[in-house]
Amino acid sequence: MPRVEIRPLEIAEHPEAARIITEALLHDPGWLAVGPKRTAHRRFVAERYHRAALKVTARYGGPIYGAFGNGELAGVAVTFAPGAYPPPRSTEARYVLAFLAAGPGPIVRGLKAGEVQDGGHPEDPHVYLWFLAVDPKHQRGGVGRALLARVHEDADAPVYLDTSNPDNVPYYAGNGFEEIGRGTLPRDTPMWFMRRP
Repeated sequence: MPRVEIRPLEIAEHPEAARIITEALLHDPGWLAVGPKRTAHRRFVAERYHRAALKVTARYGGPIYGAFGNGELAGVAVTFAPGAYPPPRSTEARYVLAFLAAGPGPIVRGLKAGEVQDGGHPEDPHVYLWFLAVDPKHQRGGVGRALLARVHEDADAPVYLDTSNPDNVPYYAGNGFEEIGRGTLPRDTPMWFMRRP
């Protein structure tokens, strides 16, 4: 991967960002805990969900950063500034609509997962890093670290995130994050809550 340029995404770039987030997280334990079992069905639901999440973030949160190499979007960091999360409760309908094609089980599991995630947030002001995703073909090339560095550089409060992937815990720890708690998603999937002071 050549030198990475990090900049805020434009609205027209959101569909590609949703695709990258979906591909990066398709087999993540969190999506396996919530989404449909069949990969193709899970991909369809997840991409709709991530499109909705980007629309909500663009309106109520942000910034949404893109990492570009040779003009190609390689990774995405979706954030909420201190005090901007959670967005209005009315936005939850967008996520539920994205899950309608998944059926009642994933809808219920998704709502439960949302409660667990929201319950992990610290009470003090923080930047919420909702998604950090790198296109699978660009992983292990420094794109994620470049996005994290930009989020930290722009942050005016501690940066908080959650992850359900145990492989991510040492990665984030190596980037200055400390575990501040744990939760349990549906299907007994653990979730770690982490913050970088």
